[in-house]
Amino acid sequence: MKPTLLFLSTFSLIIAACSSQGSPAIKTSAVQTTATEPPSSTPTTLPPSQTPTTEPTVTFTPRPTVDLELVLTPQTTVEYELDYLALKTSDDVMIMGKQFGQGELAVILAHQGTTGANQRDWEPFARMLAERGYTAATLDFRGRGSSRGDINATNLLILDMRALIDHLHESGYKRLVCIGASMGGSTCLRAAVEYDLEGLVVIGSMMSNGEPTRTRPEELAALEMPKLFITTENDRYPEIPSAIRSMYKISQEPRLLRVFPGEAHGTEMFNQPYGEQFTAELLAFLEMLR
Repeated sequence: MKPTLLFLSTFSLIIAACSSQGSPAIKTSAVQTTATEPPSSTPTTLPPSQTPTTEPTVTFTPRPTVDLELVLTPQTTVEYELDYLALKTSDDVMIMGKQFGQGELAVILAHQGTTGANQRDWEPFARMLAERGYTAATLDFRGRGSSRGDINATNLLILDMRALIDHLHESGYKRLVCIGASMGGSTCLRAAVEYDLEGLVVIGSMMSNGEPTRTRPEELAALEMPKLFITTENDRYPEIPSAIRSMYKISQEPRLLRVFPGEAHGTEMFNQPYGEQFTAELLAFLEMLR
């Protein structure tokens, strides 16, 4: 998909003063408190805030908010089907997934690598998307949830992602968006290099899980699809905030950056006081791609 001048202008129409009303914050199956990723020192928590901040050099509103009532409350909802997927990777690993809905735009939701994380962390949001007329697809990366394989082989996650994307293409889906948290975001980033995606969302991630799930700066700089980068100001993995800001700076327009307060990592943001705001940012981005 070629970049469009309408991207930021469309977003500006969705961005509005934050409403005090809105649906209850979407919840994941659990807030992760331990992790298999490298330990980090305890970050300093910022003063409480309900809205995300952005880099001083960002050209849109310095403290953008989304009208929660407008975005979180759809005018109509649709009934949808849930299909269970069993996919075999190129290295003969069985990967399990789920597919929600039958919309033209398919949204892949890739989970993070903290202890106990799997595709269930994305299921409430996947159901929300299906009700709004999207197709949402989740997967358990190898060694997690119901999938087989080595849980420590995070460098091979792009093989799992390829199996899901190839399945969607074979099922007739031509327009795909990849949203990933932590190692899932790194995998979505690599997928955006290898496939012609409609959009990319990277949440609390690094650029590499190790070869072949690695994206080089020049590869990121060449990506033309709309991109959204999200982090917390003091993510409990201290290298994450600077990595996300670096990805934003490297990437070309159209691009957006959102920085939320606190130290939550990845999909843990759904369970924070700004959980509705985080959800609304994702929905607003997807609505621009429809």
